[in-house]
Amino acid sequence: MDPLSISVSIAGLVTLADLVFRRSTKYLNGARKEAEDISHEVKNLSLILHNLSHVAFELEETQSSGGTQQTSNLKLHHLHDCQQLLRRLEQGLVDTRLNLGSTSRIERLQSRLTWPFSSSDTKDILRDVRRHKQTIEFALKADSLSNLRLLLSRQSESNSKISNVQETVNKIYDIQTSIRVDEKRDKVLGFFTKANPSSELDTNRNLHHSPTGLWLTEGPEFEEWYTTPGSKIWCSGIPGAGKSVLAAAMIDECLQRNASNPCSAMAYFFCVYRDEKTQDPVSIVSSLCSQLARQDEKAFLVLEEYYHELTSERQLQSGPSTKKLIKVLRRMCSLINRVYIIVDGLDECGKQVEQSVESLAALLPTLDDETLNLALLSRDEVAIREIVGYQFQNIEIEAHTEDIQLYVASELEQRIASRKLRLRDLSLKDMIMSRLIDGAKGM
Repeated sequence: MDPLSISVSIAGLVTLADLVFRRSTKYLNGARKEAEDISHEVKNLSLILHNLSHVAFELEETQSSGGTQQTSNLKLHHLHDCQQLLRRLEQGLVDTRLNLGSTSRIERLQSRLTWPFSSSDTKDILRDVRRHKQTIEFALKADSLSNLRLLLSRQSESNSKISNVQETVNKIYDIQTSIRVDEKRDKVLGFFTKANPSSELDTNRNLHHSPTGLWLTEGPEFEEWYTTPGSKIWCSGIPGAGKSVLAAAMIDECLQRNASNPCSAMAYFFCVYRDEKTQDPVSIVSSLCSQLARQDEKAFLVLEEYYHELTSERQLQSGPSTKKLIKVLRRMCSLINRVYIIVDGLDECGKQVEQSVESLAALLPTLDDETLNLALLSRDEVAIREIVGYQFQNIEIEAHTEDIQLYVASELEQRIASRKLRLRDLSLKDMIMSRLIDGAKGM
């Protein structure tokens, strides 16, 4: 099953809802009426989510058999919000779960009487659960995967004029090739495209398990970086924290926002340890130049001028230098209203780590030029921190528990559905999920 599958994500939510329901039932004998209300509503939510997962699966199968491919970037906000609510319930219920399992009859009774949410909190939770049920019931009427994605995002609330999701997707990706590429232009752009990062972007998109990662792209640090001219962030984390997948999510978020702003441009790059071409500073900066040249006519003319300088008959043809490319890229950025650059995997540049980081740091805007917003992602290595540490805002990247929880729940649901995992006792399912989440340690 495609890791981007909506049905897989919804199946994960079903597992979470079932977990919350089972934990809430432990309070029913002797607890306040709120426990019964929550348990009843969560049970109904689980049933509706289960129906939605079937609808999503059928729509995905229909699309697959029809030979069409949808690459929508719409974020599934309502699934994310539903997950956050279930997470809040699960966290509240888990705090008293240990006492419910106590051998002391008095402690068990006290725990059942100690409902972890106040009356006002319970009312808010009940309201939110019912709201999510209404949204999902509406989504059950979707007649296509495109419409289902639209109904589960906030796009339908903020822009009722969009009737075709694919049209939105096309607009997003058209900005990458917004000027006409003829044979002459193609020669110039190809000369500077030493390594094409698009395949790596696609790989990391496919690894992204929707709707995880919204904590970053919807968070205050990313919002401040995107909206503040000349802003710089360095996202660092341990191996396995999901930095490259989050980099892809950041890139898509920028592409989506830039689609409504023709005066902005976006360039990105992935440094990959298994591909030496992606570890060379010249390849990195050349690719960034080529991408910007595809999006702005004036920027293209700057790059074309450097191309003629390198290939002039008056001198032997030579390759571009990092130092000159930096100057060219800065000049190109100055011609565009706002430029967003995201580079991932700088720690994977081998012996050229410092040179690559220094090259990108040299792009930093002056006080008079704040057109460039730069984001770098890497492991937290001393050599990198010494260069960017005092100039960039640092965001520590680690796999968030709610993301891990949804992923594990989805995978468990898939394995049970395919009979690869057989459980006679549902409490084992809860135990497996708990052990895997606790053992992930930010990976």
